[in-house]
Amino acid sequence: MQFSVIIPTYNEEQFIVACLQSIIQQDVERSEYEIIVSDASSTDRTRDLAQPFADTIVVTAERGIALGRNRGARAAMGEIFVFVDADAKLHPSFLRTLKMQFATSNVVGVTGIARAYDGTMPQRFVYQATYMLVRFFLIFQLALFPGICVAYRKEAFFHVNGFREDFGVVEDLDLSRRISNIGKVVLDAQAKATVSSRRLSKHLIPTVGYHIYNDLRYLFTGTAARQYPKIEETHSWKDLWKQ
Repeated sequence: MQFSVIIPTYNEEQFIVACLQSIIQQDVERSEYEIIVSDASSTDRTRDLAQPFADTIVVTAERGIALGRNRGARAAMGEIFVFVDADAKLHPSFLRTLKMQFATSNVVGVTGIARAYDGTMPQRFVYQATYMLVRFFLIFQLALFPGICVAYRKEAFFHVNGFREDFGVVEDLDLSRRISNIGKVVLDAQAKATVSSRRLSKHLIPTVGYHIYNDLRYLFTGTAARQYPKIEETHSWKDLWKQ
């Protein structure tokens, strides 16, 4: 088995089926990948809806996207870990594109490009700008990959101890930066995905500002917020800053 597709979840019944359907519709043989749902004890129907699609469902009592991804990775059997957000949908050629990239032995990480499939124009632009910045920073050998649709070689992932679980945000950027020190990481625009813009559906400017603040905080101090609430749990922009 070449790929382990790992999806961290917490109360994702609205999105999980579309995500998993996009994975089983990949144009590579189903025997080449497994699907692992790493669930943080959802209180909705997430696990029930995922059951027909997933090869493995890992359940943890604790919440945290880094923790969820790491627990999923520990249960994985593939040589390439593909991390996909629960509200993302992969293009049918996504895994095939990754397969071509990882055929080069020194490649340890690959990010695709995710575009918002809903939302307003400003919300969709945030995702476009994000990947424009990813491409720009790579020119200077600075790998800052979002975790929406990203893949790492198993050996390299465990070599750097996976995602930092003490980070509530930028845990994805941090991993790509650390893993780029031991091998080549690339952005492949042909590895396409779409994602919900729901994280920007409330408090657009404060949310973008919150992420910019934490990105800069991480780059200059190596620290970041320890928690990041789901958008459904925020009632005011101030809730983002309650750490």
